[in-house]
Amino acid sequence: MVSSRENFEVQVNKGGRWATETVVAKEDEARALAKKFLADKKCEGARIVRNWMRSDGTMDESEIFSQTRSGVDDGPVRISPIEDVPPEKCETPDELMAPSGRNVVNRVFRSYLDKAILTPTELMHNYKELKRLQEKDTLVPNAVDRVAQLQTKDTDQDSKSRSAELFKTIDDMSARAKRVENVKLPKLDGRFSDAIRAIRAQAGAEDVDYLAMVLLSRDLINARSWVGKLEFLCKLAVEDTDPHAVEMLDGVIADVLGSSVVQEILGWQPGLGAAICRMFDLADGKFPTEKSEAGESAEILNRLFAEKKLPISRACLLDRAHRQIKSPNPLYRSEGGKELEELKKLVERTMTPTGFVSGPETAEALTIRYSRQIEQGGAPGRKATVNGLFRMLPDRALGLIYILDLAGTPWGATATPDIAELVDYCLSARHLGDFCLRSLPPKEKMLRATLAHRTAAANTALPQVVRDKICGFIDTMLEAYLVTEQIVEKLDHQDSPLRDRAVRLVQFCAAGVLPEGKAMTRARQRILALLRQPNFDAHFIDGFTDPVRAQKALRDFHILLVKAGFG
Repeated sequence: MVSSRENFEVQVNKGGRWATETVVAKEDEARALAKKFLADKKCEGARIVRNWMRSDGTMDESEIFSQTRSGVDDGPVRISPIEDVPPEKCETPDELMAPSGRNVVNRVFRSYLDKAILTPTELMHNYKELKRLQEKDTLVPNAVDRVAQLQTKDTDQDSKSRSAELFKTIDDMSARAKRVENVKLPKLDGRFSDAIRAIRAQAGAEDVDYLAMVLLSRDLINARSWVGKLEFLCKLAVEDTDPHAVEMLDGVIADVLGSSVVQEILGWQPGLGAAICRMFDLADGKFPTEKSEAGESAEILNRLFAEKKLPISRACLLDRAHRQIKSPNPLYRSEGGKELEELKKLVERTMTPTGFVSGPETAEALTIRYSRQIEQGGAPGRKATVNGLFRMLPDRALGLIYILDLAGTPWGATATPDIAELVDYCLSARHLGDFCLRSLPPKEKMLRATLAHRTAAANTALPQVVRDKICGFIDTMLEAYLVTEQIVEKLDHQDSPLRDRAVRLVQFCAAGVLPEGKAMTRARQRILALLRQPNFDAHFIDGFTDPVRAQKALRDFHILLVKAGFG
């Protein structure tokens, strides 16, 4: 007789998530129901969890049955429409399996991968899964044709020959996966780097990294939800200290972030605009995980981003954010009139102390989003778009950074006269308070102007003469600001001890507040005047009673001098 303290929970896998269908008292009844669910071709999996109530009132859970299926056949699956691919062509299986190649696979086969709950890494390193994809209608030929068309656009190569090259690469990849299908590999029950070392010790002709990814894929394929895959990978990444192992895991985490798991990580958001801002927060490791539906996985992922351990995944997440910005989907569904308000929040979030999050890519995405608000077409529409987004920025300095970044993009190339007109407007500023937000503290004003100077100096889309004109204007304005505000004199106050004066001045030059030029030269001249005083070193350590501390202070000062550009 079955105890009332025991029951059996029958769960079914739906869209990558396990959901409880029913709870019964008998194990044979639970197994019959699981079998019935699995008889449905659309069922992705079924499992039975035995719940046992202990005498102390706590519940003990154990899985007694589980069966899943990959690539559930629930009708035709089409490739996802893509409009761009990386300029570099994948000529070998290794190149196709690199992050950029997997990113394209992730996008073009998105619908199929979501149904099968597979990452491109699992697909490419598992012969059965790869064969299943190749047998799925005309999915692979359609994808190859689309990629070939995009890669041969505006080139001398025809798309048919490029398609043939891609098919050969896929065949080679498939043959390689089949060759290692039954190769025995060590267990992945510790650090990923330990498994890689074990593979290296036994590897024959096959590449060690390739076999390591085969091993990882074999374990990863057992996780039948996106959150489960993310948790598995993040725990491996956070526990490993080997840079190469973490880099390999980073690429697969990027695969997972190409799926719908991002919505689960972000949790409920009031609109697309808020969700995009949260994506940028996550990429910086500053995402508030309290409302995430991904639980511990979101916390670990956030930590890995904060520690800058996932550059590939960060690039993938930012790429996704930019695609969402460029999409026609409204930023705020409930109230259509809030679109511009939400866009302004997005502009503010993407502007950082070092410029736009991804420079030209961000500038172009925001411009495309704003252009959807403009009713005019052609040249008038482009002018209204650039001017409209420029006005969203708080001052001319940030506006200049925006149009300089935009100038280096395909969209910006169509609006060259409008960008030139706004550059002239920025250079009509009478002083630094007219160029930067007046309410900013002096240091912040100089930092912002210097950022605009550096953005101009690094911009290769503009003629050198234009770059020189912008940089010269900003440098002259900064020098004038140093003089009128007596910035250097305040740092070099005569009533302060020489050591304090020297350290303050050198720290000012080392802080990145000024670009190389007339303004920086003026500040350095003041420092040189101090350094050339007779017996400077003796005066610098005056007041120290401990010779060891005195020498350390002098040594630290000389290190600071080098950082400030004094050689």
